[in-house]
Amino acid sequence: MKNNFTFRSFGNSEALVEALSEKIAHALQHAIEQKGRGILALSGGSTPKKLLQKLSMIDLEWKKVMVTLVDERWVSPKSQESNENLIVNFLLQNKARFAMFVPLKNIAVAVEDGLLITQNRLKEIDKLDVVVLGMGTDAHTASFFPQTKELEHALHTHERCCATTASVAPFERMTLSRNFLLSATHLFLHIEGEQKKKVFDEASQSSDINAMPIISMMQQTQPKLEVYYA
Repeated sequence: MKNNFTFRSFGNSEALVEALSEKIAHALQHAIEQKGRGILALSGGSTPKKLLQKLSMIDLEWKKVMVTLVDERWVSPKSQESNENLIVNFLLQNKARFAMFVPLKNIAVAVEDGLLITQNRLKEIDKLDVVVLGMGTDAHTASFFPQTKELEHALHTHERCCATTASVAPFERMTLSRNFLLSATHLFLHIEGEQKKKVFDEASQSSDINAMPIISMMQQTQPKLEVYYA
């Protein structure tokens, strides 16, 4: 199957953040007008910090926005490794402090033990409105890691989330499933730097999902993956 995506390139990070934050806000506003609320799923890492800060300043009916994560490391929410920590400190500030946050991490010690709790938490979300993905230099996205034993399940389960382990930093993780991510109306990939561009270009020409899991986000026409690159 041909890989489907659109690719927008920006001269710098600031221009990308300006365009993408506007697009996200517009999509959430449309969802609020259509059904009374907007659902936003975000990724962690260092790349989205500026985007999250920019979003936090945007005028939007944030009290009608539900925010969750694309994936999470099974660590304390106070840890610097926690995506929840990133969202709390960079997004849920300023105007966006009124948004409702649905964490993936819960009190269970092991991720497998916490799976049912998180699945139940996500049950009230019928479908996602906006998903912002990231990508690693190993071509992983969400917590879909190359050549891992849980990859097949994460790509095919109809549950909203599943447990995985990273092939690189070996934390236990919780990730939204491929099927749930593809329930989104808008699917964005935010990447920066030449190395990631090179990895994406290679993946876009390949069909080996097991080696380059980002491909799993390009094999559908709806929602079409929209890549924002600087």
